[in-house]
Amino acid sequence: MIKIVISLFFIGCLGSSGQFYLSNQCTCEQLSYQSDCTAMGPQCTWNGSSCSTLDCDKITDSKACAANLKCMWTTTSSGTSCKPFTFCSQFQGSTQKQCLQISNNCPFSDGTKCGSSNQLYSCSHFIAKQYCEGYISQNGICMWRDDTNCTAAQSCTSLNQQECATAPYGCKYTSNTCSQLLCSDYTTQQSCTYVLDVIYKGYYQLCSWDSTTGKCQTAQNYGGLGQGNCYTMTLGTSRWVSTSTGGECKPCYSQIVFALITTLVIFMI
Repeated sequence: MIKIVISLFFIGCLGSSGQFYLSNQCTCEQLSYQSDCTAMGPQCTWNGSSCSTLDCDKITDSKACAANLKCMWTTTSSGTSCKPFTFCSQFQGSTQKQCLQISNNCPFSDGTKCGSSNQLYSCSHFIAKQYCEGYISQNGICMWRDDTNCTAAQSCTSLNQQECATAPYGCKYTSNTCSQLLCSDYTTQQSCTYVLDVIYKGYYQLCSWDSTTGKCQTAQNYGGLGQGNCYTMTLGTSRWVSTSTGGECKPCYSQIVFALITTLVIFMI
């Protein structure tokens, strides 16, 4: 099963409006709390007072290695290991999935070797369903339509019922139609978290619970977040920063290209 979401190359200062891009992931060094450092994954390590990025040769998890743009997961006659990244075309990869399992720097495959993101095909390049369906292009996940057309998923309205169900934070299926999910669609405080505003950009809107009205609404800023949920509620794009008045949740604004594609590949495996 493939999640119908993709992150493009957007960098935006959206924290003040309660919005965030998945591509603006925090780095290990920006995290000041052990809980956030641990949540970041095995590419980070906590030394007792600060969070730092592990050297490539110390990362033993293949997905964490591939997700770190400074590293690549290699296979040799002596086994597998994580090494500093060099370049994509040295890798053999017959599919996009195989190349991304080596490095997130290399989302392209020509059927033999891997390549960088600027080599990605557009959906219209494909004329057969077996090559079109699920391909990650620069403008969205490719879908096969009307037995003749390969097109990118760019809005909920273009998805059928099965596809709609694979984008739970972005789309909803009601009255035989797939449409955009809104904060107001959440009916409990627990579910009132965030929505995926644009399914192919990794562009999210934070939600907030109004205890007076008992309704979920669009958050205007990060003011409702605290040290315990700043990092997790913004999907790793913000961190808690101590201030003279206590602290605040601030976006990291660190560009990590194809961060969401890692998630997509995990879902595809």
